[in-house]
Amino acid sequence: MARFRFMLWGAGFFARKWLEAIQARGDCEVVGIGSRSAARAEELRRDFTLGSAVSYAGWEEAADKGQADGVLITLPQSLHPEATLHALARGWHVLVEKPLALDMAAARTVYEGSRSHPDRVVMVNQNFRWRPHIQALRRGMREGLIGRVGHLMFECRQQIRRKTVDGWRERMAEPFLLDYAIHHFDLMRYLTGDEPVRVTGLSFRPPWSWFDGNSAAAAIVTMRNGLVVDYGGTMVSQGLETTQEGLITVIGDKGTLHLDGKSQVSLHGQGDARNLPQEPIPGGELGYALAEFLGAIRAKQPPETHVTEHIRSLALLLAVVESSRRGSPVEVAELLDFMK
Repeated sequence: MARFRFMLWGAGFFARKWLEAIQARGDCEVVGIGSRSAARAEELRRDFTLGSAVSYAGWEEAADKGQADGVLITLPQSLHPEATLHALARGWHVLVEKPLALDMAAARTVYEGSRSHPDRVVMVNQNFRWRPHIQALRRGMREGLIGRVGHLMFECRQQIRRKTVDGWRERMAEPFLLDYAIHHFDLMRYLTGDEPVRVTGLSFRPPWSWFDGNSAAAAIVTMRNGLVVDYGGTMVSQGLETTQEGLITVIGDKGTLHLDGKSQVSLHGQGDARNLPQEPIPGGELGYALAEFLGAIRAKQPPETHVTEHIRSLALLLAVVESSRRGSPVEVAELLDFMK
């Protein structure tokens, strides 16, 4: 089988992580890099021995002149919708970093664009799903170890000081929710296997924040089966951080599951507490995502985190933004009317 030819759009931090995953496989390669920074593109070519990859002065030029089978988009989030649609117009498959868009209007354009190209795979990377401890927590819930789940609590405290090119994250109106917290809101759906109904949320900027926009948020989410999710998170924590996923506590009628700060999942309420076993993820989380993407293309079927799946998680996240703006609860279905 011919090697899958990737075009890489963006040459920042995550581009490097993806190149490590691509080079760990023998069935794909990078044939082009689209970046406005010639210096960064050249660094990638040098550090990953990509001598045959063509450099383009931005993703737009790469879209116009490049030749590939698919594109891996690691650009700033505001560019994800336009870049995805350009790639689809070229007939390429798309693997794009999260989130797909910063509002539902842009998400809708990509949703409709993907429906116009049904033979092209569009996958959004939700890599937190593919971590051993998240998988262990999900198995414990699915196997009924704590019975009927009624309450889920998330607490995430991070201190994110990594600078972005041109400071796009630093200038975002909602940097915590729209750059980071999509992971957590996707996990709410993934872990529970349920869909959100109503959200009451508040995003805010702590006085010491080094971001221009809201760098913290709190929310109460009611799921379809009555489960309540209690969420709080920040990207400007001072002195005490959690893991990226945060501390997750799941309370059922027969016990409690808890993901702690050491990425261990423990079961409580049935005799002595015990840790649940964890299984390694083949290739790591990005390797798994890459395998899911390529497997979907070859099997001609949707990947796990296809456009529609991701947009449902995005709608939950954006409902928090909208609730904060309105000062009242938001029905998530309002944001998904175009998918009925």
